Amino acid sequence: MCMTRREFLQAASIVAGGLALTGALPRAAAGAQPLVSVPKVLDGTQAILAPLITRHARLLDDPWVLMHGVRAMGPDFTVNSERAVDLLCSRFLKTQRVAGKDYLYMPVEHEGHPNACLKTLLEVGVPLSHPFTLDGRRYTVGDLANSAKALFVFDPKTADRDNLAWTLIAFSLQTVPSRDTWTNAWGQQIRFTDVVRFGLDTLDETTRQFRQAKAQGVMPTEKDTIMGLTCGGTHLAYALASCVANGHGGDQARARLRDYLDLHIWRLQADGYLMDRFYRQAAPPKDADPALQRLAAIYYHDARLKFYGHSFEIISYARGHGLLTPTPAQTGTIEQGARTLHESVKAIEGTDFFEFRKTNPRLFHHLVGDSCHAYHGIRMTPGVNQA
Repeated sequence: MCMTRREFLQAASIVAGGLALTGALPRAAAGAQPLVSVPKVLDGTQAILAPLITRHARLLDDPWVLMHGVRAMGPDFTVNSERAVDLLCSRFLKTQRVAGKDYLYMPVEHEGHPNACLKTLLEVGVPLSHPFTLDGRRYTVGDLANSAKALFVFDPKTADRDNLAWTLIAFSLQTVPSRDTWTNAWGQQIRFTDVVRFGLDTLDETTRQFRQAKAQGVMPTEKDTIMGLTCGGTHLAYALASCVANGHGGDQARARLRDYLDLHIWRLQADGYLMDRFYRQAAPPKDADPALQRLAAIYYHDARLKFYGHSFEIISYARGHGLLTPTPAQTGTIEQGARTLHESVKAIEGTDFFEFRKTNPRLFHHLVGDSCHAYHGIRMTPGVNQA
């Protein structure tokens, strides 16, 4: 049974009702200090998350999970003494021929979104010169990076906004702002500045209702469009922070991002309010089957883990790169978000994620991936897991 949270809780309610390029960054030295400080309560949070990740993310047959393990633990994350980075490149990459030339890519069924693997490698500091062998032929991570640009097609009228974030990160790390135009494998000219602007436009267009509620000083009554993007649009916000931090878009992009970051801190309250309201309404009654109640609780706590974990990635990254200096009021909101994150991580402590792998693989992926993102947001350190 593979269900979304909403599908599960709606079904549970029914059942219960019937029952009652600029090169990669250097790796950090051992013992490197976090890029920025986070609320003290998150010290305990990372201590819970680390063993959950190392136990559940070492899967030879699941590249999506492996990528998230690398995301959390860095380039030296291993499976059976072999680096996950090398496993990803040598076992799961494919080639695509366009106009008589072969290009490397990771199938989307493995990485979830285009260029998720590439951006993961670049963010944790894997050098473009890093070699690997695929089907008997020797390549480098730089070959994968060049292939990604060649295979990228952009038309703002048809572009999938929900697939944009991972490509933005990957390209922001390998594109010099003053030389941000290239020609893809089909002869189309790509200007990265246009792609960044499209991402910022997407943030603006998908948060209109939230902006209005914030301006009125009230909590939202309904979800805004951004919540329909992967992980509530947090990947896109983080991606645009990566673009701005790496010099793309200029002062205008920096100002637009800053405006959204103010909104995102407000979302720490607003999204929490909407989540709590939804799960109260959809939760099984108290006399429902205990297994059903437990599963509903896991969905609830993972929803909070997802949003607040990804949010701390955004906040930590933005603060570490001088894109955000929270006001005292915002600091209070961030600290409350940290307490919420800790509560939900504490609630899933000791959970065996593998019990869901066969019966509910989507939930298994949620739990592993969200744990990895949360850990990354807490432990972001110079040269590791950061753009």
